[in-house]
Amino acid sequence: MSTAELRYANQFEIIRSEEKDRYMISQLSQQLNELYTKLFGLNNFHIYQPYIQRLSGFLYYLTTTLSNRQTIGEEYICLIQYDPIKKQIPSIIRRLLMIFFRIFGDLISKYILTSFIIRPIAEDFFHPKLSLETIELISRFLITFIERTHKIFFYLTGYYYNISKILTRIRYLIYTRSTSDSILIQTKFNHTIKFLSLCLCIQHIIESYTLLKQIALSISQHRHQLNLIAEEEKQKQTKIISEDITSSTDYVRCPLCYELAISNVALVPECGHVFCWQCIHTWVVDNQTCPLCKTNTMQSRIVHLINY
Repeated sequence: MSTAELRYANQFEIIRSEEKDRYMISQLSQQLNELYTKLFGLNNFHIYQPYIQRLSGFLYYLTTTLSNRQTIGEEYICLIQYDPIKKQIPSIIRRLLMIFFRIFGDLISKYILTSFIIRPIAEDFFHPKLSLETIELISRFLITFIERTHKIFFYLTGYYYNISKILTRIRYLIYTRSTSDSILIQTKFNHTIKFLSLCLCIQHIIESYTLLKQIALSISQHRHQLNLIAEEEKQKQTKIISEDITSSTDYVRCPLCYELAISNVALVPECGHVFCWQCIHTWVVDNQTCPLCKTNTMQSRIVHLINY
């Protein structure tokens, strides 16, 4: 004996509907790609192909969801969009927002994450600042993390396969007839979904760990490059100062003993100040700073200018 019921669609039914819609959008995208190549040729086709893909999805949902019709996938599974808050068919504004978030949600989320979260944090808390490549990696990691977490949530609960439906609170109803066999199938299905959720969790952890390693490696490489550049600049500056001092014909008066340093002049490379070798050598042993400007230095860093 069977009884008719109107219930929320389960994960398997929603996925089948989404796969059907995805296939129809790909077919529409293929036709638009062919139309573009016929009109404009292959020049710059790779640039406009992502836009054509988005246009295909927008046109598909414009002629179905926004026109108060079922999509091909919804019609195939007999799904009905439902607003659980107002307990009615979603309004046209809610459906329009759902389409907008579905087509452009990834771009919006990437812009918000990069401009208002990742970049300010990178500029305020990371010294030196992170490279654009690292910021892009962090943005991709966060978006992937959110999508994977949402997908696991969907498999566990059956709520909102797409994030756009979370934002607009649109769910699916399905009209079916329940029998003893269908109840048994539903029980087996629930066990399968739990196992699939576990597999997704493991995959989620592995991919997150891999992306985090890439981010850490990118930060390390960026800092290493900046350190190399800073060291090269420091060496150039020290060389210039040393050349200026050695090319000078004036004697240098030591700021410590006030004697003319005719020979055995010593240079502090960090700041460019010069002293008698004996004076600065004695000073640095105890202080490890330049006597004049207090710049940190070490005994091994002092440059001995013989026959100055």
